[in-house]
Amino acid sequence: MCDTFVALGNSTLDGRTIFAKNSDREPNEPQYVFFYPRMECDSKELYTTSQKIKQVEKTYAVLISKPSWMWGGEMGVNENGVAIGNEAIFTREMVSRQGLLGMDILRIALERSESAEQAVTVITDLIQRYGQGESAGYTKAIFYHNSYIVADRENAWVLETSDRYWTAERVKDCASISNCLTIAGTGELQHPETVGNALEKGWCKRAEDFGFKKCYEKKFFSWLSGGEARRRRTMNLVGEKDLDLKKTFEILRDHGGSRLFGSMKNICMHAGTGLVSSQTTGSMVVVLGEKIEVWLTNTSAPCLSFYKPVWFDSDSSTLPFEKEADALNHWGNWEVFHRMAVTRYEKARQLWEQYCLPFEEELILHKDSLEHRDITAQAFDTGWKIAKKMASLLQGSPIEAGFFNKRYWEKKNRELQELKAKNFKRPGFV
Repeated sequence: MCDTFVALGNSTLDGRTIFAKNSDREPNEPQYVFFYPRMECDSKELYTTSQKIKQVEKTYAVLISKPSWMWGGEMGVNENGVAIGNEAIFTREMVSRQGLLGMDILRIALERSESAEQAVTVITDLIQRYGQGESAGYTKAIFYHNSYIVADRENAWVLETSDRYWTAERVKDCASISNCLTIAGTGELQHPETVGNALEKGWCKRAEDFGFKKCYEKKFFSWLSGGEARRRRTMNLVGEKDLDLKKTFEILRDHGGSRLFGSMKNICMHAGTGLVSSQTTGSMVVVLGEKIEVWLTNTSAPCLSFYKPVWFDSDSSTLPFEKEADALNHWGNWEVFHRMAVTRYEKARQLWEQYCLPFEEELILHKDSLEHRDITAQAFDTGWKIAKKMASLLQGSPIEAGFFNKRYWEKKNRELQELKAKNFKRPGFV
Protein backbone atom coordinates (compact mmCIF):
# COMPACT_ATOMS: atom_id res chain seq x y z
CA MET A 1 0.00 0.00 0.00
CA CYS A 2 1.45 3.36 -0.97
CA ASP A 3 0.90 7.11 -1.34
CA THR A 4 1.99 9.30 -4.25
CA PHE A 5 1.52 13.02 -4.69
CA VAL A 6 2.59 15.84 -6.98
CA ALA A 7 2.56 19.63 -6.71
CA LEU A 8 3.07 21.61 -9.90
CA GLY A 9 5.11 24.80 -9.91
CA ASN A 10 2.03 26.93 -9.16
CA SER A 11 1.75 25.18 -5.78
CA THR A 12 5.40 25.11 -4.67
CA LEU A 13 7.53 27.71 -2.96
CA ASP A 14 10.17 28.01 -5.69
CA GLY A 15 8.04 27.25 -8.74
CA ARG A 16 9.52 23.81 -9.42
CA THR A 17 7.33 20.71 -9.66
CA ILE A 18 7.66 18.34 -6.70
CA PHE A 19 6.83 14.63 -7.04
CA ALA A 20 6.90 12.30 -4.00
CA LYS A 21 6.03 8.76 -2.99
CA ASN A 22 6.19 6.41 -0.02
CA SER A 23 6.32 2.77 -1.11
CA ASP A 24 4.57 0.50 1.40
CA ARG A 25 5.17 -3.21 1.02
CA GLU A 26 5.99 -6.32 3.05
CA PRO A 27 8.42 -5.42 5.86
CA ASN A 28 10.92 -8.14 4.90
CA GLU A 29 11.07 -7.16 1.24
CA PRO A 30 14.30 -5.24 0.48
CA GLN A 31 13.94 -2.13 -1.65
CA TYR A 32 16.77 -0.03 -3.01
CA VAL A 33 17.48 2.69 -5.55
CA PHE A 34 19.39 1.92 -8.72
CA PHE A 35 20.41 3.75 -11.90
CA TYR A 36 20.15 2.37 -15.43
CA PRO A 37 21.84 4.44 -18.18
CA ARG A 38 20.51 5.24 -21.63
CA MET A 39 20.81 2.22 -23.90
CA GLU A 40 20.88 1.41 -27.60
CA CYS A 41 19.07 -1.94 -27.65
CA ASP A 42 20.26 -4.75 -29.90
CA SER A 43 17.69 -7.28 -28.74
CA LYS A 44 14.18 -7.20 -30.16
CA GLU A 45 12.74 -8.64 -26.95
CA LEU A 46 12.53 -7.28 -23.40
CA TYR A 47 12.34 -9.64 -20.43
CA THR A 48 10.57 -8.07 -17.47
CA THR A 49 9.92 -9.71 -14.10
CA SER A 50 7.80 -12.47 -15.60
CA GLN A 51 6.80 -11.42 -19.12
CA LYS A 52 8.44 -11.01 -22.51
CA ILE A 53 7.48 -8.03 -24.67
CA LYS A 54 8.76 -6.22 -27.75
CA GLN A 55 11.80 -4.01 -27.11
CA VAL A 56 12.39 -0.55 -28.60
CA GLU A 57 15.58 0.66 -30.27
CA LYS A 58 16.56 3.12 -27.51
CA THR A 59 15.74 3.49 -23.82
CA TYR A 60 16.26 6.59 -21.69
CA ALA A 61 18.27 6.64 -18.46
CA VAL A 62 16.19 5.99 -15.33
CA LEU A 63 16.66 6.17 -11.57
CA ILE A 64 14.16 3.90 -9.81
CA SER A 65 13.41 2.53 -6.36
CA LYS A 66 12.77 -1.18 -6.76
CA PRO A 67 11.99 -4.29 -4.70
CA SER A 68 15.06 -6.50 -4.95
CA TRP A 69 13.37 -9.37 -6.82
CA MET A 70 11.60 -7.20 -9.38
CA TRP A 71 12.69 -5.88 -12.78
CA GLY A 72 10.55 -2.77 -12.48
CA GLY A 73 10.22 -0.13 -9.80
CA GLU A 74 7.79 1.42 -7.35
CA MET A 75 8.76 4.97 -8.32
CA GLY A 76 11.32 6.71 -10.44
CA VAL A 77 12.36 9.45 -12.83
CA ASN A 78 14.08 9.50 -16.21
CA GLU A 79 16.68 11.75 -17.83
CA ASN A 80 13.91 13.81 -19.50
CA GLY A 81 12.37 14.77 -16.16
CA VAL A 82 9.42 12.37 -16.31
CA ALA A 83 8.55 10.98 -12.86
CA ILE A 84 6.07 8.17 -12.16
CA GLY A 85 4.67 6.47 -9.06
CA ASN A 86 2.09 3.69 -9.05
CA GLU A 87 -0.56 2.50 -6.58
CA ALA A 88 -2.32 -0.81 -6.09
CA ILE A 89 -6.06 -0.37 -6.69
CA PHE A 90 -8.87 -2.89 -6.37
CA THR A 91 -11.51 -2.82 -9.07
CA ARG A 92 -14.47 -4.84 -10.27
CA GLU A 93 -12.69 -6.21 -13.33
CA MET A 94 -10.96 -9.55 -12.79
CA VAL A 95 -7.16 -9.31 -12.39
CA SER A 96 -5.32 -11.51 -14.86
CA ARG A 97 -2.89 -14.09 -13.51
CA GLN A 98 -0.67 -13.24 -16.47
CA GLY A 99 0.26 -9.77 -17.63
CA LEU A 100 2.69 -7.01 -16.82
CA LEU A 101 3.24 -5.95 -13.23
CA GLY A 102 2.36 -2.31 -12.58
CA MET A 103 5.95 -1.71 -11.46
CA ASP A 104 7.30 -3.16 -14.73
CA ILE A 105 4.89 -0.93 -16.66
CA LEU A 106 6.24 2.03 -14.69
CA ARG A 107 9.86 1.33 -15.64
CA ILE A 108 9.01 0.70 -19.29
CA ALA A 109 7.15 4.03 -19.45
CA LEU A 110 10.13 5.85 -17.93
CA GLU A 111 12.52 4.21 -20.37
CA ARG A 112 10.41 5.21 -23.39
CA SER A 113 8.93 8.65 -22.62
CA GLU A 114 9.98 12.24 -23.24
CA SER A 115 6.98 13.81 -21.47
CA ALA A 116 4.26 12.99 -18.97
CA GLU A 117 1.64 12.88 -21.71
CA GLN A 118 3.71 10.43 -23.75
CA ALA A 119 4.14 8.26 -20.64
CA VAL A 120 0.34 8.08 -20.26
CA THR A 121 0.15 6.85 -23.85
CA VAL A 122 2.92 4.28 -23.30
CA ILE A 123 1.20 2.90 -20.19
CA THR A 124 -2.24 2.62 -21.77
CA ASP A 125 -0.80 1.03 -24.91
CA LEU A 126 1.03 -1.54 -22.76
CA ILE A 127 -2.06 -2.60 -20.81
CA GLN A 128 -4.06 -2.78 -24.02
CA ARG A 129 -1.48 -4.96 -25.76
CA TYR A 130 -0.13 -7.11 -22.92
CA GLY A 131 -2.60 -6.69 -20.07
CA GLN A 132 -1.71 -6.19 -16.41
CA GLY A 133 -1.67 -8.79 -13.69
CA GLU A 134 0.48 -11.50 -12.06
CA SER A 135 1.11 -11.53 -8.32
CA ALA A 136 2.93 -8.42 -7.10
CA GLY A 137 3.62 -9.86 -3.65
CA TYR A 138 6.98 -10.99 -2.29
CA THR A 139 6.10 -13.83 0.09
CA LYS A 140 2.33 -13.49 -0.28
CA ALA A 141 0.23 -13.55 -3.43
CA ILE A 142 -1.58 -10.29 -4.13
CA PHE A 143 -3.25 -9.30 -7.39
CA TYR A 144 -4.36 -5.80 -8.31
CA HIS A 145 -4.71 -3.20 -11.02
CA ASN A 146 -2.81 0.07 -10.95
CA SER A 147 -3.16 3.82 -10.83
CA TYR A 148 -0.36 6.27 -11.57
CA ILE A 149 0.74 9.84 -11.11
CA VAL A 150 2.83 10.82 -14.12
CA ALA A 151 4.59 14.18 -13.99
CA ASP A 152 7.13 16.30 -15.82
CA ARG A 153 8.33 19.87 -15.27
CA GLU A 154 5.14 21.49 -16.60
CA ASN A 155 2.35 18.90 -16.48
CA ALA A 156 1.04 15.99 -14.47
CA TRP A 157 -1.65 13.36 -14.96
CA VAL A 158 -3.58 10.98 -12.74
CA LEU A 159 -4.13 7.73 -14.64
CA GLU A 160 -6.42 5.02 -13.23
CA THR A 161 -6.97 1.59 -14.73
CA SER A 162 -9.19 -1.45 -14.41
CA ASP A 163 -7.84 -4.31 -16.51
CA ARG A 164 -7.65 -2.79 -20.02
CA TYR A 165 -10.08 0.05 -19.24
CA TRP A 166 -8.72 3.38 -18.04
CA THR A 167 -9.30 7.07 -17.56
CA ALA A 168 -6.88 9.97 -17.08
CA GLU A 169 -7.23 13.47 -15.70
CA ARG A 170 -4.82 16.37 -15.98
CA VAL A 171 -3.57 17.85 -12.68
CA LYS A 172 -4.26 21.57 -12.28
CA ASP A 173 -2.16 22.31 -9.21
CA CYS A 174 -1.64 19.32 -6.89
CA ALA A 175 -2.92 15.76 -6.67
CA SER A 176 -2.56 12.67 -4.51
CA ILE A 177 -3.38 9.03 -5.13
CA SER A 178 -3.48 6.04 -2.81
CA ASN A 179 -5.07 2.59 -2.84
CA CYS A 180 -8.42 3.86 -4.08
CA LEU A 181 -9.86 5.34 -7.25
CA THR A 182 -10.10 9.15 -7.32
CA ILE A 183 -11.54 10.20 -10.70
CA ALA A 184 -15.22 10.87 -10.07
CA GLY A 185 -16.21 11.58 -13.68
CA THR A 186 -15.07 10.34 -17.07
CA GLY A 187 -11.68 12.05 -17.01
CA GLU A 188 -10.10 14.12 -19.75
CA LEU A 189 -8.83 11.02 -21.59
CA GLN A 190 -10.22 7.50 -21.49
CA HIS A 191 -10.34 4.12 -23.17
CA PRO A 192 -13.12 4.28 -25.81
CA GLU A 193 -15.06 1.46 -24.14
CA THR A 194 -14.68 2.52 -20.49
CA VAL A 195 -18.23 3.89 -20.20
CA GLY A 196 -19.80 1.27 -22.46
CA ASN A 197 -18.27 -1.59 -20.47
CA ALA A 198 -19.74 -0.19 -17.25
CA LEU A 199 -23.16 0.15 -18.88
CA GLU A 200 -23.01 -3.39 -20.30
CA LYS A 201 -22.17 -4.85 -16.89
CA GLY A 202 -24.88 -2.89 -15.12
CA TRP A 203 -22.54 -0.75 -13.00
CA CYS A 204 -24.46 2.34 -14.08
CA LYS A 205 -27.79 2.76 -15.86
CA ARG A 206 -27.04 5.71 -18.13
CA ALA A 207 -23.91 7.22 -19.61
CA GLU A 208 -24.84 10.49 -17.91
CA ASP A 209 -24.56 8.73 -14.53
CA PHE A 210 -21.07 7.35 -15.20
CA GLY A 211 -18.21 7.98 -12.81
CA PHE A 212 -15.02 5.91 -12.98
CA LYS A 213 -14.68 5.64 -9.21
CA LYS A 214 -18.37 4.90 -8.63
CA CYS A 215 -18.57 2.26 -11.35
CA TYR A 216 -15.24 0.45 -11.19
CA GLU A 217 -14.08 0.51 -7.57
CA LYS A 218 -14.34 -2.36 -5.10
CA LYS A 219 -15.23 -0.19 -2.15
CA PHE A 220 -14.62 -2.73 0.62
CA PHE A 221 -11.04 -3.46 -0.45
CA SER A 222 -10.32 0.23 -0.92
CA TRP A 223 -11.59 0.86 2.61
CA LEU A 224 -9.58 -2.06 3.99
CA SER A 225 -6.38 -0.67 2.46
CA GLY A 226 -6.86 2.67 4.25
CA GLY A 227 -6.42 4.44 0.92
CA GLU A 228 -9.29 6.90 1.32
CA ALA A 229 -8.10 8.02 4.76
CA ARG A 230 -4.48 8.45 3.67
CA ARG A 231 -5.40 10.32 0.51
CA ARG A 232 -7.56 12.78 2.48
CA ARG A 233 -4.68 13.32 4.88
CA THR A 234 -2.14 13.79 2.08
CA MET A 235 -4.36 16.20 0.13
CA ASN A 236 -4.96 18.27 3.26
CA LEU A 237 -1.23 18.58 3.85
CA VAL A 238 -0.21 19.11 0.21
CA GLY A 239 -3.10 21.52 -0.34
CA GLU A 240 -1.66 24.01 2.13
CA LYS A 241 0.31 25.42 -0.82
CA ASP A 242 3.88 26.79 -0.85
CA LEU A 243 5.26 23.28 -0.73
CA ASP A 244 9.02 22.96 -0.42
CA LEU A 245 11.50 20.17 0.21
CA LYS A 246 11.28 20.22 4.02
CA LYS A 247 7.47 20.23 4.01
CA THR A 248 7.49 17.33 1.55
CA PHE A 249 9.72 15.31 3.86
CA GLU A 250 7.39 16.11 6.78
CA ILE A 251 4.37 14.84 4.83
CA LEU A 252 6.13 11.58 3.98
CA ARG A 253 6.93 11.13 7.70
CA ASP A 254 3.39 11.87 8.85
CA HIS A 255 1.63 9.65 11.41
CA GLY A 256 -1.42 11.87 11.81
CA GLY A 257 -3.92 9.30 10.71
CA SER A 258 -3.96 6.71 13.48
CA ARG A 259 -1.95 4.60 15.93
CA LEU A 260 1.69 4.06 15.00
CA PHE A 261 2.03 0.29 14.44
CA GLY A 262 -0.30 -1.90 12.40
CA SER A 263 -2.42 0.95 11.07
CA MET A 264 -3.17 1.43 7.36
CA LYS A 265 -4.07 5.11 7.85
CA ASN A 266 -0.60 6.63 8.21
CA ILE A 267 1.40 8.09 5.33
CA CYS A 268 4.59 6.84 6.99
CA MET A 269 3.46 3.29 7.61
CA HIS A 270 4.77 0.88 10.24
CA ALA A 271 3.91 -2.80 10.12
CA GLY A 272 2.49 -4.47 13.20
CA THR A 273 -0.40 -6.55 14.44
CA GLY A 274 -3.62 -5.86 12.59
CA LEU A 275 -6.04 -7.28 10.06
CA VAL A 276 -3.86 -5.90 7.25
CA SER A 277 -0.33 -4.62 7.73
CA SER A 278 2.23 -2.91 5.53
CA GLN A 279 5.57 -1.11 5.96
CA THR A 280 7.06 1.92 4.23
CA THR A 281 10.15 0.30 2.71
CA GLY A 282 11.29 3.17 0.49
CA SER A 283 10.67 6.88 -0.01
CA MET A 284 11.55 9.24 -2.87
CA VAL A 285 11.15 12.93 -3.69
CA VAL A 286 11.90 14.35 -7.15
CA VAL A 287 12.29 18.09 -7.72
CA LEU A 288 11.79 18.86 -11.40
CA GLY A 289 13.55 22.09 -12.26
CA GLU A 290 16.22 22.92 -14.81
CA LYS A 291 18.19 20.12 -13.16
CA ILE A 292 16.58 16.96 -11.85
CA GLU A 293 17.13 16.67 -8.11
CA VAL A 294 16.26 13.37 -6.41
CA TRP A 295 16.05 12.81 -2.65
CA LEU A 296 15.67 9.28 -1.36
CA THR A 297 15.97 7.25 1.83
CA ASN A 298 17.08 3.88 0.39
CA THR A 299 15.76 2.60 3.75
CA SER A 300 12.57 1.65 5.52
CA ALA A 301 10.63 4.19 7.63
CA PRO A 302 11.42 7.76 6.55
CA CYS A 303 10.56 8.96 10.07
CA LEU A 304 13.65 7.10 11.31
CA SER A 305 15.92 7.84 8.36
CA PHE A 306 17.10 10.83 6.31
CA TYR A 307 16.85 11.82 2.66
CA LYS A 308 19.98 11.70 0.51
CA PRO A 309 20.41 13.77 -2.67
CA VAL A 310 21.21 12.12 -6.01
CA TRP A 311 21.72 13.58 -9.47
CA PHE A 312 22.09 11.83 -12.81
CA ASP A 313 22.30 12.32 -16.57
CA SER A 314 21.97 9.95 -19.51
CA ASP A 315 25.20 8.07 -18.74
CA SER A 316 25.82 8.10 -14.98
CA SER A 317 24.49 8.97 -11.56
CA THR A 318 26.07 10.16 -8.32
CA LEU A 319 24.98 6.99 -6.50
CA PRO A 320 28.03 5.50 -4.74
CA PHE A 321 27.42 1.99 -6.07
CA GLU A 322 27.29 0.39 -9.52
CA LYS A 323 26.16 -3.10 -8.51
CA GLU A 324 22.70 -3.97 -7.24
CA ALA A 325 24.27 -6.17 -4.53
CA ASP A 326 25.93 -3.06 -3.10
CA ALA A 327 22.65 -1.17 -3.17
CA LEU A 328 21.08 -4.05 -1.25
CA ASN A 329 23.88 -3.90 1.31
CA HIS A 330 23.11 -0.23 2.01
CA TRP A 331 19.47 -1.15 2.65
CA GLY A 332 20.52 -4.03 4.90
CA ASN A 333 22.96 -1.96 6.95
CA TRP A 334 20.23 0.53 7.88
CA GLU A 335 17.71 -2.26 8.43
CA VAL A 336 19.78 -3.52 11.40
CA PHE A 337 19.02 -0.22 13.15
CA HIS A 338 15.40 -0.18 11.94
CA ARG A 339 14.67 -3.63 13.41
CA MET A 340 15.94 -2.48 16.79
CA ALA A 341 14.08 0.83 16.49
CA VAL A 342 10.61 -0.57 15.86
CA THR A 343 10.43 -2.04 19.36
CA ARG A 344 12.16 0.98 20.95
CA TYR A 345 10.52 3.72 18.91
CA GLU A 346 10.64 6.65 21.36
CA LYS A 347 14.33 6.13 22.12
CA ALA A 348 15.07 5.65 18.41
CA ARG A 349 13.20 8.83 17.54
CA GLN A 350 15.34 10.76 20.02
CA LEU A 351 18.45 9.42 18.32
CA TRP A 352 16.98 10.36 14.93
CA GLU A 353 16.48 13.93 16.11
CA GLN A 354 20.06 14.00 17.39
CA TYR A 355 21.87 12.42 14.42
CA CYS A 356 19.67 12.25 11.31
CA LEU A 357 17.64 15.44 11.20
CA PRO A 358 20.59 17.87 11.66
CA PHE A 359 22.56 16.04 8.96
CA GLU A 360 19.61 16.14 6.55
CA GLU A 361 19.29 19.89 7.12
CA GLU A 362 23.00 20.28 6.38
CA LEU A 363 22.56 18.38 3.11
CA ILE A 364 19.72 20.68 2.06
CA LEU A 365 21.72 23.76 3.01
CA HIS A 366 24.88 22.78 1.12
CA LYS A 367 23.46 20.82 -1.83
CA ASP A 368 24.37 23.56 -4.35
CA SER A 369 27.73 24.53 -2.87
CA LEU A 370 29.53 21.20 -3.23
CA GLU A 371 30.22 18.85 -6.11
CA HIS A 372 27.14 16.66 -6.55
CA ARG A 373 29.08 13.40 -6.55
CA ASP A 374 30.86 14.42 -3.35
CA ILE A 375 27.70 15.35 -1.46
CA THR A 376 25.93 12.10 -2.47
CA ALA A 377 28.96 10.06 -1.41
CA GLN A 378 29.08 11.92 1.88
CA ALA A 379 25.36 11.32 2.46
CA PHE A 380 25.58 7.55 1.90
CA ASP A 381 28.86 7.15 3.78
CA THR A 382 27.62 9.14 6.76
CA GLY A 383 24.31 7.26 6.63
CA TRP A 384 26.19 3.96 6.94
CA LYS A 385 28.05 5.28 9.99
CA ILE A 386 24.96 6.87 11.60
CA ALA A 387 23.04 3.59 11.28
CA LYS A 388 25.79 1.70 13.11
CA LYS A 389 26.10 4.44 15.76
CA MET A 390 22.37 4.52 16.52
CA ALA A 391 22.14 0.72 16.56
CA SER A 392 24.93 0.56 19.12
CA LEU A 393 23.19 3.18 21.29
CA LEU A 394 19.92 1.24 21.12
CA GLN A 395 21.63 -1.99 22.12
CA GLY A 396 20.46 -2.93 25.58
CA SER A 397 17.73 -0.27 25.72
CA PRO A 398 14.46 -1.53 27.20
CA ILE A 399 11.75 -2.77 24.83
CA GLU A 400 8.93 -0.23 24.49
CA ALA A 401 6.62 -2.19 22.18
CA GLY A 402 3.58 -3.96 23.54
CA PHE A 403 3.38 -7.74 23.75
CA PHE A 404 1.70 -8.35 20.38
CA ASN A 405 3.84 -5.95 18.35
CA LYS A 406 6.96 -7.33 20.03
CA ARG A 407 5.96 -10.86 19.01
CA TYR A 408 5.10 -9.65 15.50
CA TRP A 409 8.59 -8.21 14.94
CA GLU A 410 10.35 -11.18 16.52
CA LYS A 411 8.64 -13.36 13.94
CA LYS A 412 9.52 -10.98 11.10
CA ASN A 413 13.16 -10.93 12.22
CA ARG A 414 13.34 -14.73 12.07
CA GLU A 415 11.76 -14.74 8.63
CA LEU A 416 14.17 -12.02 7.46
CA GLN A 417 17.16 -14.18 8.36
CA GLU A 418 15.67 -17.08 6.41
CA LEU A 419 15.19 -14.85 3.36
CA LYS A 420 18.72 -13.46 3.71
CA ALA A 421 20.12 -17.00 3.70
CA LYS A 422 18.49 -17.45 0.28
CA ASN A 423 19.88 -14.13 -0.98
CA PHE A 424 16.40 -12.55 -0.75
CA LYS A 425 15.13 -14.54 -3.73
CA ARG A 426 11.38 -14.42 -4.12
CA PRO A 427 9.99 -17.46 -2.28
CA GLY A 428 8.72 -20.02 -4.75
CA PHE A 429 10.87 -18.48 -7.51
CA VAL A 430 14.35 -19.44 -6.27
